[in-house]
Amino acid sequence: MDLTAIAASGMQQDLLRMDSISQNIANALTPGYKRQTVTGIGFAQQVTAGLAAESVAVTSINPQPGTLRPTANPLDLAIDGAAYFEVATEQGSAYTRQGAFHTDVRGRLVTASGAAVMGSGGEILLNGAFAVDANGDVRQGDQVVARLKLVNFSNPEALQPIGGGVYVQGGARVAEEPLTSSVRSSFLENSNVNTAQEMVQLTATVRHFEAMQKILQGYDDSLEKTIRKLGEF
Repeated sequence: MDLTAIAASGMQQDLLRMDSISQNIANALTPGYKRQTVTGIGFAQQVTAGLAAESVAVTSINPQPGTLRPTANPLDLAIDGAAYFEVATEQGSAYTRQGAFHTDVRGRLVTASGAAVMGSGGEILLNGAFAVDANGDVRQGDQVVARLKLVNFSNPEALQPIGGGVYVQGGARVAEEPLTSSVRSSFLENSNVNTAQEMVQLTATVRHFEAMQKILQGYDDSLEKTIRKLGEF
């Protein structure tokens, strides 16, 4: 096997890991954020499968729920269970567990970034105070005006992050089993990021990257010496 190709593949994986770790640390306080992980693809497997140079690793999320913390805001919603809120973004349908919602100037229930929170009948339009019960029913007074659209996935780790704790479906499959999740009003879900653990992994990744750099440098130096010696004949 080509030593330089193996080292370069390892360095590319390290760069992807450092990017994911940086995202995790930056979003440690983002409600509902799911930690990203990077799994490297062995060099032999890359060659056998004919993968492109950029396909050296697979990024996935850790769907483990974070702890729930109470807030004083009835617009803060958390999911007790594995489901995700469906929201509408410029990329189309997306999913999140970040329930720091508010209403916009049009009366729509939206996320912190302005994405419309979806109900079973589309966007949720409100014209005053409201409450959300455990089933996800949105009530104004005694009237149910909408029901939050909750989606469960059989392999949520395959959801693809697009930033801020929001995900597109990617390779995730919608689960066929009935939903068992419930909604908690005046709660937010903490991220599942352990900052200390991320810092340890960042240090290890940087050291591995530097080791691969030294291998490449040593190989280049050896090759240069060989070429010089051949030129002496």
